[in-house]
Amino acid sequence: MTDCYYCALHARRSEDIPIHPAEFDLGSPAPRCAAHWRMICECCGLSAHFMATAFCAVREQYFCANCAEAVETVSDSFLGWEYYFRYRSPWSGSWELALDRAIFEGCHPHQGAVRAGKPFPGVSPERHVGRRDARSQVWLGDTVDSAYITRAWNRNAERWDAVFDVDGDESRKYHGDAALLSLTGDVRGARLLDLGCGNGYLSRILAGDGAEVTGVDPSENMVALALDRESRDPLGVKFAVASTSDLSPFADAEFDVIVANHVLTAVVDLDGALAEVNRVLRPGGRLVALFSHPCFSCGPRAWISLVADSPRREEIGGYLVDHYFRSGTYILEGWEGFTPVPYVHRPLKAYWRAIRDAGFTIDEFDEPSVNERGIAELPAWRVAQLERAAQSCVFACTKVENKSRVGKQWGES
Repeated sequence: MTDCYYCALHARRSEDIPIHPAEFDLGSPAPRCAAHWRMICECCGLSAHFMATAFCAVREQYFCANCAEAVETVSDSFLGWEYYFRYRSPWSGSWELALDRAIFEGCHPHQGAVRAGKPFPGVSPERHVGRRDARSQVWLGDTVDSAYITRAWNRNAERWDAVFDVDGDESRKYHGDAALLSLTGDVRGARLLDLGCGNGYLSRILAGDGAEVTGVDPSENMVALALDRESRDPLGVKFAVASTSDLSPFADAEFDVIVANHVLTAVVDLDGALAEVNRVLRPGGRLVALFSHPCFSCGPRAWISLVADSPRREEIGGYLVDHYFRSGTYILEGWEGFTPVPYVHRPLKAYWRAIRDAGFTIDEFDEPSVNERGIAELPAWRVAQLERAAQSCVFACTKVENKSRVGKQWGES
């Protein structure tokens, strides 16, 4: 007889919790009893993990997280967990506890049967969790050029803008931007180009720091969003539509600093783009380029849970990647509300060599973790999850006056 995975887990935290024999998903890493199995949602008719299910006290029916009007994650420790879920009922609009928290608080609709390990209504009759294969990359081959990628971002511009505030989205606020701005340094009075500026949020931050900023992006829709913000709250930022590989609107050595924030992974012609960056940057000028970390942005890019259907991050056992050394463009999926976005993958060494060969010395390299603001504003369990893998990396570089000197940056004669 096999003990229920969750009963045994929680019994280590509390002596009052009985351990029931497992009836479901036998042979898996997490066999379970009925109380910790899957429940039938009486809204959509599908089954869901008991932690992704709640009971509407008004309707007296179960509903799942997918059918809930809203989902909230509440920071509060219990039985070793650091948070719990609650779901807004699709019928009454009332907030209801996920069943794991309901069991803990003694308000599960069938609490007596749960405690006794007896059958109760609503448990899914399925005996095993269906294991889904991790999604694979959809490589696009030679069908992708810069125009293809620009069209994709034009389609997604408004959805992208919707998840930003004046400080960007979560990734930028709590991870990358602090490192990028630190490596960029004092920009007061600097002629600065924000390459691939998107909706212009970073251009405006840099203008607020005293830079004379020009933002360019190949997406007309993104630039329109940036221009709209500038018209409503002028900071003196100039915005224009321009390709990263064709900066012909600008003169040689026109800029003192160039930042490229999450741009190079959308560039097909990396060498051409860096050559243009070098051309419009003055000798001794600074390039700071941040982009998704190639080691963690290749392949399925999927967290693997010890419990296949669990909604909890604590039960994640690792991160699945693949095809790291393969260069090319593939479809980036999994962004809710976005149409597919092309992503150009290269191993890290390809960026290092391309930057060096374009005429730059590499002064600093960083892999940002959660910054001070993230630690202060995010719950501890969220910080711990975000620190498990690198989201981005950043190069800080200087344009050398004599390109032939780049290969001698390590002190060769």
